[in-house]
Order: sequence, then C-alpha cells, then structure tokens
Amino acid sequence: MMNLRICYVFLVIFVVAGTGITSAFAAPISIETDSDVYDHSSIITVTGQIANLDPNYFAVTLKAIAPNGNIAGIAQPEVSSDGSFTAIFNTSGHQWENNGTYQITATYQKIDTTISIEIKDTVGTAAAETAATASIAETETESTSIYEFPVGQIAYDITCSSTSPSFIGNGDDSTLDIYIDATDDGVLTIALDESIIKPFDDGTFFILVNNEEVQDYVQEGNKLTIPCNVGDEKISIVGSWAIPEFGTIAVMILVVAIVSIIIVSAKTKLSLVPRY
Repeated sequence: MMNLRICYVFLVIFVVAGTGITSAFAAPISIETDSDVYDHSSIITVTGQIANLDPNYFAVTLKAIAPNGNIAGIAQPEVSSDGSFTAIFNTSGHQWENNGTYQITATYQKIDTTISIEIKDTVGTAAAETAATASIAETETESTSIYEFPVGQIAYDITCSSTSPSFIGNGDDSTLDIYIDATDDGVLTIALDESIIKPFDDGTFFILVNNEEVQDYVQEGNKLTIPCNVGDEKISIVGSWAIPEFGTIAVMILVVAIVSIIIVSAKTKLSLVPRY
C-alpha cells in the first residue's frame, strides 16, 4: 500500500512538472498576415502578440526579406498594453518586385519568429483585380507619397561620386532614398532633419546600400556618415517616419527644415552643393 502511494505521488509530480514545461515553452511571439498570397499592389497587414510583455520595451521590429535575400521592408510598431501589435507593408515598391516566397520576421528582446508569404504577378481573383483597380484610381486622385527634394534642401557631402545625388522621400516605406553614381570608394555624409525623416525610438536608422543592410556607418546625432563604393547606385535610410507628400503643410515643414539645415551645415561644415 505504501509503495502504491509513493508511485501515485511521483506520478502527480511528473504530470505537474510536464505541464509546467509545456507552458514554459509557449511561443513568446506570434504573428500572422491577413492573407498568404499577395500581388505587387497589395497592402500586407501583419498582426502579432507578445506573450511576455516587458514594460521597458515598447516596440517590436518586423523585417521582410525578399527571395533574393534583400530587405524588402522594415517596420517598428508599438506594442499595446495587452501585448498586441499591427504593422503594414506596401508591395508596390521596387523592393517587392520579385515573385516568390518572402520571409517576415518579428524580433522582440532578441527573440525571433518568422512566417512566409507569396508574392505573385496577380492573385488571380476577380475581387482582388477590382480592389487593385480601385486602389490605382484612388492613388491617381490623391497626392503622391513619394517626393523628390530639390537641390539644396538637404545638407550633404559625397566623396564617392562627382555628380549630385537625387533624394527621394517615400512616406509609405518611411524611407529616404538617395540615388548616386559612385565612381570611387568614399563616403556620403548627410545631415537629417526630423521634418524630413525621423529615427526609430532608440534614435537610430536602418541603412541599406543597393537594398542590402549595412552596419559600418557612423551616426553622430542627426549626422550620418555612410560608406559607398564604386558601382553603388542607391543608399536608403529607413526611419519611423518620412515626409509623406508635398502639400501645403509639407512646404511649411520644408521652410523650417531649410533653416535648420543651414544652421547644421554651418556647424558641421557640410556643403549644400556637391564636391567636384
């Protein structure tokens, strides 16, 4: 009888311990998308849940990787008090031009989870085609979210090119794209104003060169020094917000930005014209 009681006690302990182990290994991050398949003019809505929310961390980083390994998009949505979060990716950008499987990874406190989606030329449904047509019509009637900055509105100095770069602000991707024609190895030094692009909550940016993430750049406040090499064509600076459109409000913002840039360029000795 005593042996049976001992066995029963061990059995209860084993079951409780096993239950505890299952709970401990519950997924700390879960994400899902509103569809499994998208075309090149879709809005991807990603929703997620943090199981063990840390009050000191208010955001989760989402990174979309294209089939060729390049970064297609980055988002850093805030996490609500119940641990939920939502992010949006727009597949109309050139980063999403390839067909195939894209990986979306969510990172919170160095813990990752990844899901896969498919991008095709068309999703093949009448409803999707109607929605795409309506989206295009709506886009044509509204102000564009892409704005090309005139020469002189952004303070910079470039040593890898003898020609002036082009600066394109993309509000959809929260990105400032810089198109260059690099004929030498050198650097691009640029002063950024928050009226043009804002950093993430930790004060940093994501830097891409030819759509590949780079780490060997230097940031000093709002001044970035980014290496560029022969053959480089594009440098992208990704933040939490970029100038969305060029309207009346944008004009007022840019006036303030120009004044700020003049002050910054005077202090940092950055040139408002390219170096020849």
